Amino acid sequence: MLLLSACTGLRPVVDGSHLYTGNSIKIDSAKTLSHKAAVNSELEDLIKLKPNRKLLWMRPLLCLHNLIKEPKNEKGFWHWMKYRLGEPPSIFEKLNPEQISLAIDNRLQNRGYFLAKTSFEVDSGKKTASVKFSVILGKPYKLNSILYPNDTSGIGGEISQLRSSSLLKEGNTYNLSDFENERIRIDSVLKEKGYYYFNPEYLLFTADTTTMSGKVNVRLKLKNEMPKEAFRSFPLDEVYIFDDYSLIDYQPDTMTIDGYKYVSQYHMFKPPVILNSVLLEKDKLYSRNDHYGTIRNLMGIGVYKFAIARFVLNDSLKEKMKANIILTPYKKISLSTEINGAVKNTGFAGPGLKLSYRNRNLLGGAELLTVSLGGNFETQLKGDTKGQTSYQVTLDGSLTLPKFEPFKFARKGSKILFPRTIISAGFGLYSRVNLYDLRSFSTSLGYSWKTSEKVSHLFRPIDISYTNLGKTTIEFEEYLQKNPTVRKSFEEQFVLGGSYTFIYNDLNREKKRAGFFISETIDVSGNLAYGVANITSSLPSGESHSFLGVPFSQFVRIRNEEKYFYTVTKTSVVGARLIIGAGLPYGNSSIMPYNKQYFIGGPSSLRAFLARSVGPGSYHIPDSVNDVAIDQAGDITIESNLEYRFDIIRNFKGAIFTDAGNIWLAREDLQRIGGKFDFNKFYSQLAVGAGAGLRLDFTFIILRLDAAVPLRKPWLPDGERWVINKFNPGNSSWRKENLVFNIAIGYPF
Repeated sequence: MLLLSACTGLRPVVDGSHLYTGNSIKIDSAKTLSHKAAVNSELEDLIKLKPNRKLLWMRPLLCLHNLIKEPKNEKGFWHWMKYRLGEPPSIFEKLNPEQISLAIDNRLQNRGYFLAKTSFEVDSGKKTASVKFSVILGKPYKLNSILYPNDTSGIGGEISQLRSSSLLKEGNTYNLSDFENERIRIDSVLKEKGYYYFNPEYLLFTADTTTMSGKVNVRLKLKNEMPKEAFRSFPLDEVYIFDDYSLIDYQPDTMTIDGYKYVSQYHMFKPPVILNSVLLEKDKLYSRNDHYGTIRNLMGIGVYKFAIARFVLNDSLKEKMKANIILTPYKKISLSTEINGAVKNTGFAGPGLKLSYRNRNLLGGAELLTVSLGGNFETQLKGDTKGQTSYQVTLDGSLTLPKFEPFKFARKGSKILFPRTIISAGFGLYSRVNLYDLRSFSTSLGYSWKTSEKVSHLFRPIDISYTNLGKTTIEFEEYLQKNPTVRKSFEEQFVLGGSYTFIYNDLNREKKRAGFFISETIDVSGNLAYGVANITSSLPSGESHSFLGVPFSQFVRIRNEEKYFYTVTKTSVVGARLIIGAGLPYGNSSIMPYNKQYFIGGPSSLRAFLARSVGPGSYHIPDSVNDVAIDQAGDITIESNLEYRFDIIRNFKGAIFTDAGNIWLAREDLQRIGGKFDFNKFYSQLAVGAGAGLRLDFTFIILRLDAAVPLRKPWLPDGERWVINKFNPGNSSWRKENLVFNIAIGYPF
């Protein structure tokens, strides 16, 4: 008790000073205040001094700072402990209430409350002090008249034409940010009309409040000191492309290609590949959209480290500009090695190795070739299957072309951004020792592109995969004999199909409180092969057609994923995710192939359940075959996640979450009773879990530890599935059966 009472942190506060404990801002007539939450947040931000954080009556981080002696060095562990983990005392005397009161008045005047007046009152004790600000608001001023330049030609005429779409409306409350945004809007339009040297600061708004009480008359004009170049729009004279610029000993050649001056020393890239990304054109008015679009396209090729555009007035033709696009390429070839270790919540642990080769310009057309060889080894450290091992070896390669080949989907100047042709192939060997070997091969031809900053597409007209169940053990064979549908999903078969994915991503928008992400994928396989096989051969009813002697799969599979994030405060956010997917085998198939089925549970799914251990439906694998460790798979999935994320201290962040979902079968399986999807009762078969987590966020890498417990177990009898009332963390048997820890890199969604 003595130690706890001493954690207030007040002991080092010297006489004559006070520990700052906080503030309050009270606004009279706040009901008349528009955007109240935003205003309160803005006013709170004016007070830079923050009180030391408390836990009940204690200030543990301040106490930690006080307990550590002043380090001799400004770097090192003890300096980090004292000043980074610990908190220096927030001394009230460092606060300037008079200056803050004036700043509050200024912010409210910017929102039209010209008569706002702020006073303050200090509440001080023996060693602590707080401050209370009181604001008399007054009525806001309204916009009465808005006048734009009445010119009919030149830049004044261009601005005058923008009056009809102005952000400033008569009758609106005066708001300084509206004037700033209007200047930016006008500048953006002018930039598309060649006014390269114009600047928003050259626009001057004057406001007159003397003619009518509570009214503001506004006039827009150009500043007198505006430079002469800003009055004119400029077309481009020549566009120079420096495709391999270097600061050291740069001696390039210059060629004229399609109206461009192409400058290169080593001629590493085929000029058409680079020029296809350039939107700026000779004799065309300067456009900021074309300017930024050119840089964006060139960086999107993937071979350049830097891309900048510089515009200068032509020495001989002062009415035109010269554009210099300066490009600095990456090194052509790179090699990398990645060594990792994994500890899974399933009890498996082991090392991994990945070797990668990258060639950014394989054939001179900015083609990207990547080849990677990887492998990992895992062993079971605990449980009934302790000592069981598995290993995986993969060899993957892809060739990415910065254009559409062999089919042409778009022309230069269209809204297609970052066109890519992706050719890939891969081989994998997965072995669960003492159970089975699984071999796979895949290849695909795909096209990716964007139609805007937020919308992207991936189309794979050719997507082929082959899986083959190799050596199996007696134990595993016995399990497959009892579960013929599982056996059929493992059998060797071809997937001959294609897929299309649509993505809308609005999560990275700055200054937005909410963000949204949606991904829609449809995967179709076997239709063409089935049609050809039906024409060329006939089979008895119930038998499957084959391709190269191997049965091929026929199915349609869809997957929808939506994510939504809402910023609650500057240090906290609520995130939600919903996944709905379904696969339907038909024609040549009675079950979905194993690598196209859905799984649920694990660090990025239902965190209160082991990976791939839930479902399908209310089915639960019997304890007698649990040591076979078969992943539970299904044709249909529904998963939802809700997470509240918040800052704890600096790089440490926390989260509270709940997850719900399950998988189901599209058809009845007598060996997995309760696994078939039923619209009338699927909701009663949802697994639910909740928990909390810690994150160590270094921006470039995020380490995550989550602890979760089941709240609802769908395999239990009806009426007993909710297990909240059995919560007993003090019991070791309960913890062993229910408490699940997840260690992972990155956020779960």
